[in-house]
Amino acid sequence: MSQLTITLDDNLLQAAQEYARRNGQELNAWVAQLLAEAMQPATDAPADQPARPLSPRIQRLFGAVKVPADFDYKKVLDEAMRERYGI
Repeated sequence: MSQLTITLDDNLLQAAQEYARRNGQELNAWVAQLLAEAMQPATDAPADQPARPLSPRIQRLFGAVKVPADFDYKKVLDEAMRERYGI
């Protein structure tokens, strides 16, 4: 097994160590697990579900913006790009 040295903000390191301890893991094992999960290929999840679980912070954003049922995101994006770049 190889070693890796990373530089973290003191507060982040302390929070990560605390999180790992609370979850009964060593920091090295927890970081290795995070890296392994991040490198997993996307699964064939249904189109309406993300391949990986979303953080609670992102989950709270669902439903924050109400749009009409016939909202055409691609059309709005295209118009915004044309306006911004003068196309």
